[in-house]
Amino acid sequence: MDLNPAQGRSGVEEPRRSALADFLILAAIITVLFSLIEMGKEWHHPFQSSVDINLSPWYLPYYTMLSFLRGAVAYVLSFLFTLFYARWAAYDRKAERFLIPLLDILQSLPLSAFLVPIELALVALFPHNNIGIELSCIIVIFTGQVWNMTFSFYYSLKALPVDFADVGKLARFTPWQKFTQVELPFATKGLVYNSMVSLAGGWFFLSIIEAFTIGNQDFRVKGVGSYMSVAQEQKDGWAQFYAVVAMMIMVVAIDQLIWRPLIVWSNKFKIEDTESEFQDRSAVLLYFSRSRLAGWMHRKFSNLVRRPPAQVVTAPRVMVEHSPGIVKKALERTPWRGFFTVVVLAMLAYGGWQMVKLLWEVTWQEWLTIAGDLLLTLIRVLSAMALSTVIAVPAGIWIGSNPKLARYLMPLTQIAASFPSPLVFPNLFFLIYLAGGEGSLQWGAVILMMLGTVWYILFNVIAGASAIPQDLRACTQLTHLHGWQKWRTLWLPGIFPALTTGWITAAGGAWNASIASEYVNYQGKTETATGLGALICQATDQGNFPKLAAAVLAMALFVVFFNRFVWKRLSAVAQERYQFLT
Repeated sequence: MDLNPAQGRSGVEEPRRSALADFLILAAIITVLFSLIEMGKEWHHPFQSSVDINLSPWYLPYYTMLSFLRGAVAYVLSFLFTLFYARWAAYDRKAERFLIPLLDILQSLPLSAFLVPIELALVALFPHNNIGIELSCIIVIFTGQVWNMTFSFYYSLKALPVDFADVGKLARFTPWQKFTQVELPFATKGLVYNSMVSLAGGWFFLSIIEAFTIGNQDFRVKGVGSYMSVAQEQKDGWAQFYAVVAMMIMVVAIDQLIWRPLIVWSNKFKIEDTESEFQDRSAVLLYFSRSRLAGWMHRKFSNLVRRPPAQVVTAPRVMVEHSPGIVKKALERTPWRGFFTVVVLAMLAYGGWQMVKLLWEVTWQEWLTIAGDLLLTLIRVLSAMALSTVIAVPAGIWIGSNPKLARYLMPLTQIAASFPSPLVFPNLFFLIYLAGGEGSLQWGAVILMMLGTVWYILFNVIAGASAIPQDLRACTQLTHLHGWQKWRTLWLPGIFPALTTGWITAAGGAWNASIASEYVNYQGKTETATGLGALICQATDQGNFPKLAAAVLAMALFVVFFNRFVWKRLSAVAQERYQFLT
């Protein structure tokens, strides 16, 4: 199903073939295989209580490769989880009541809520090699990537125009064909931009994940994040500079080799009949279109994905139906839904009982402290989101509506979004301290929190603005709409569905960023702001698990309450009033 008739041109010239393009693709495949082998070697190294990180710049390419592979594996898992979970929640009304609140809870949980139990459990499961530590790094990076991608795909499916679904029914699409030729193309634009911010979100806490310590236990792994952490501990300015350069090179390379071609490719799924004057291009995509190897791989993948519809062949003779076997009957009669429900309820009951035992040790005074800190952090979260919206909406519309500008600014925004927090927060706190002196973190935490908030809104607004059909833009030009009238009739309604998705994911990012924003290590001292994030960090450092469980539970319950009564209503308005219909 072609969602963009304007792109369907006849007589397109076949690109010139290039043997060099074939060689480069083959070299890239060999490089990936070699990198995976090296990663496997690291996984099977004997477990060591401490890992030496060499600060020589010659080790940085190897460390950067390991960090990239962890992020790539986590992204593949995130993408597969997104396709399954979001589609399940969008089409199963009963499951939706449970799955979406669960997603709200998971995206708002602080990093330490995942990092500590996952790290300890996997290291105990694999005590003799690095498999447990490496798996924990990938899983925690996964938790920093997956939630906004899942929300993006879920809300895209909920906003799917009815006539698209009707076309699928008329064409007798199988569920797989409907997924690959209707649902996934419609959601591609949002998925690509949310994938970009997801990968950046994985880098954001990289130095915490790869250089994790708890008490006297060291769970450090080799990577650019641990390199940054050691360089900061040893106050090696040159090493920090090398790490920044390595991160910038990696982010720009990912943008030019992966995201820029995907953005250009996703433009063919825009819902419009009028072609824009400027057609976005990717030099990498154009060059590799000359490769015979790439063409062969594309044809094989297309044949695998776009399977022909099942054809019913009527035979003239009478067909004898064979009774299904015993195994098939047993599978059909097995109440899988009930079995799955029982397993989930049993797990929840066990987890709830363990939680009750922890919470029983929390005093009423501590509960009152948690409630007060929750209110202060809520004020900071809403302030950070309001300021981020004021900045991100104009910037996102400006970038998303100008493909020429986006080509140069998108790598810069990804670099800014990918900078690990331990490098950014202490330096930014120094400026805040100069401006406000003692106690400046009480309000400065809002600025730090914006670093974990603004990117979700910005990338979603860019996706929404770039998806606005050229037909609507042409109408505003014909009717001579300018200034606020154009914003009120075109830009704001056009980006509103994407903006609501950005708000929902940014809210989770803001609550998560409060952990690092309200508890900053600076020049050997710890600066704190009164709030739930600082309380969680202090409870983690002290090993006070009852207090940590109470704080995390309070945050999760409040986020679910807020999402249900605020964000859910806004998303319903976006789906009902601001859809792009054909």
